Amino acid sequence: MPTPKPSSDRKMFGIRLPDSLMKEIKHLAVDEGKPMNELVEEGLRDLMKKYREKRRESR
Repeated sequence: MPTPKPSSDRKMFGIRLPDSLMKEIKHLAVDEGKPMNELVEEGLRDLMKKYREKRRESR
């Protein structure tokens, strides 16, 4: 699968994850036919939504 060229609105972000979690993400990417980056981005967006809602409820 060719690596897409980064668009100007994206930044590189390196993180360290446990091997077991990386393996799960890789397997999920294969199962879903999606790039790992797309799954990680989806997960981060869900996390941000969760915390925005939590902040809204606590006001």
